[in-house]
Amino acid sequence: MSEFAAGEPVEPTEQPVRPTGLPVQAAERAARPSELRRLFTTFGYLVAKQGATAVLGLAYWAVATHLFSARDVGLAAAASSTAFFLGAIGALGIPLLLVAELGPLPAAARRAIFSTGMYIACLAVLFLSLGMLALSPVLGGSLRIIGADSATAALFVIGSVATMAALTFDNAAIALHRGSAQLWRGSLTAVLKLAVVCVLVLAGIRTAPGLLFAWALTLAVSLACIPMLRLEPAPAREGNLSHRVALARRYGALSLKHHVLNLSINSVFYIVGLIAALLIPPRQLAYFSAALLLESTAMVIPYLLALSLFAEISGDKRLLHRHVRRTLPLGLALCGGIVVVAEVAAPLALRIFGPAYVMNGTTALRLLVLVGFGYVIKDHYVAIRRAQGRLGQAVKVMAAGTAGEAVGAALGGIYWGMTGLCIGWAVAASLEAVVLLPPVLDVFHRDLPVEPEPAVSSG
Repeated sequence: MSEFAAGEPVEPTEQPVRPTGLPVQAAERAARPSELRRLFTTFGYLVAKQGATAVLGLAYWAVATHLFSARDVGLAAAASSTAFFLGAIGALGIPLLLVAELGPLPAAARRAIFSTGMYIACLAVLFLSLGMLALSPVLGGSLRIIGADSATAALFVIGSVATMAALTFDNAAIALHRGSAQLWRGSLTAVLKLAVVCVLVLAGIRTAPGLLFAWALTLAVSLACIPMLRLEPAPAREGNLSHRVALARRYGALSLKHHVLNLSINSVFYIVGLIAALLIPPRQLAYFSAALLLESTAMVIPYLLALSLFAEISGDKRLLHRHVRRTLPLGLALCGGIVVVAEVAAPLALRIFGPAYVMNGTTALRLLVLVGFGYVIKDHYVAIRRAQGRLGQAVKVMAAGTAGEAVGAALGGIYWGMTGLCIGWAVAASLEAVVLLPPVLDVFHRDLPVEPEPAVSSG
């Protein structure tokens, strides 16, 4: 990821320094423990943040569903899910650009890049959320109700923009190896949201606007963690508008490549959900949605490992090789463990949704987790191509792969219903992984020779 948006090469700003007097290979071996420690520290913070927010989020929804009406909970869920969707569209690849580019930059240049990226992404989501409200009368009952009340609409806009700002913050924390900052922000959001909801209940406010207030307020307050990124103050000239415009032009094309690639990967979940909605009856759709929720929650752990790989490699081909040798076997092992647990414990996991989900969703969950093996390969392929600066090629391959997964799921759903949809998606994802495996194994096996450093004359 060491190129400008316009295609001009960027000179490395920081080079690793080998210990003086050590042979090249010995120095490489000496550096590996610290590389490994930093890789798994990044991964550990990602998992800790995901786990903490998942547990606290479950507690929040348990309180909300017991103390608020189903209608109000549904409106809050519609607002937050719509905000995440707008964030996926409006991010413009900026969060992933920060993961790729922020770390190697000089310390004095980081604040301007981070703030400029956050401003642009938040502005894009602001316009998208206002457009969504303008179209809300024709976008279904939940959004129609949100858009009809000015206070609720304002909270929706604030929450959407704050969601984008929080996502940008989290990716900057990954790039800067400030995992504790990301963990604190996510935990603070979850704890405050639960606390605000409890205060609202004690005050007798049990309405959808109250839930939206808790959501928007806590996301905005969590941005107080920005100083934890420890960004140095930028020179005065780097904060002016002309410099920010120059940064947008420099990195714009590269950011959009990240954006298109990310959409080509993640859009398959929206597409599969749409296919399910079109092809299977509503009752079965509920069982499928519950199974898909549990599958995606479990399989986020191997994905976070691949994201940690992307955050650490920074275009170093030798480091890329060494880290892939660590993360690929571990990712497959984690996926295998999740599959084994799901095959045994699927009925127990689905019991939280009710007996009908156990009876009708167990087979779907057991089949859906098989998609995970293909996604371990897919996520590593994407991380490798991003590190190599070959985004254009990755976009084409991922677009074809996403189309193949959609076709597999659709054909299975047409002929065999919910079970066929799950089987079709799992088979298509596995075939895609077979195609992507050779370039991943090429990096896994090939340890590029290191050229000896020229002798330095002592005078």
